[in-house]
Amino acid sequence: MRTEVEQPGPFLKWAGGKRSLLGEILPNIPEITGKYVEPFLGAGAVFFQIDADIQKIASDQNSELIDTYTVVRDNPERLIEELRKHKNEKRHFLAIREMDRDAQFLSLDKVQRAARFIFLNKTCFNGLYRVNSNGHFNVPFGEQKNPDIVSEKQIRNANAYLRHRMPGSKNEFASQLFNGDYKSVTKLVTGGDFVYLDPPYHPVSTTSNFVTYGKNGFNSGHQEELRDDILRMHAIGAKIMLSNSDTPFIRELFSSRVFYKKTVSVRRAISATAGGRAPISELLITNYRISN
Repeated sequence: MRTEVEQPGPFLKWAGGKRSLLGEILPNIPEITGKYVEPFLGAGAVFFQIDADIQKIASDQNSELIDTYTVVRDNPERLIEELRKHKNEKRHFLAIREMDRDAQFLSLDKVQRAARFIFLNKTCFNGLYRVNSNGHFNVPFGEQKNPDIVSEKQIRNANAYLRHRMPGSKNEFASQLFNGDYKSVTKLVTGGDFVYLDPPYHPVSTTSNFVTYGKNGFNSGHQEELRDDILRMHAIGAKIMLSNSDTPFIRELFSSRVFYKKTVSVRRAISATAGGRAPISELLITNYRISN
């Protein structure tokens, strides 16, 4: 039975987010008899659609992202208050973006840092998260007319969802949040768990690799390591779904009979030109049969 908790929509924009693919993903999620595990959380479009009563483990290597989720869970009203101080103006955006280059950044508390993260996310170019070699956020101003910076309803709904307790428990949150490499939580997977993986995609061209996994990127070797970890989880009885780009490399990487592949079409808004926003093919890869 599904618990009557209002399902929140993501309170962040995210390059490669899965909102537009929920109609393909959700019907193909099997019955979850154990935990739900999502090691590349991002904006959490799929995560927030999972029944609130199910034990969930969500993680991301982006520490600012996980800290922001924690603030949404623990201090939503002050976060909303801080967000209301921000303006969709280029000069203000650049001043806030540059804060991590200065010692004043260290004086910000967790709520102020979360508000900065959300503000930059909502007003930068297409919700892209990118840092330079020094770990400084360097995405340009997005020139949007009226971005929903505060996202008051989404933050309050996400707060209620993240604070939902496990059935029969007064203290244990059903959703556990972790910061770290994906392997830090996939090692917690056991038989009966369902794992949804949405890693940085294998680039479809030499110019399309916009998003990096932290400062060191997520290259072909990392994709192979992830495939090997998926095979390990398959061997212990977990069910797995992976989203990735539809490239010859990914198709070959997951050519084993263990895997089932479904091609889905999605329109991505990451390109700066309208011609680069045409529908493209992506893959859903599972270790169980799904609908065609």
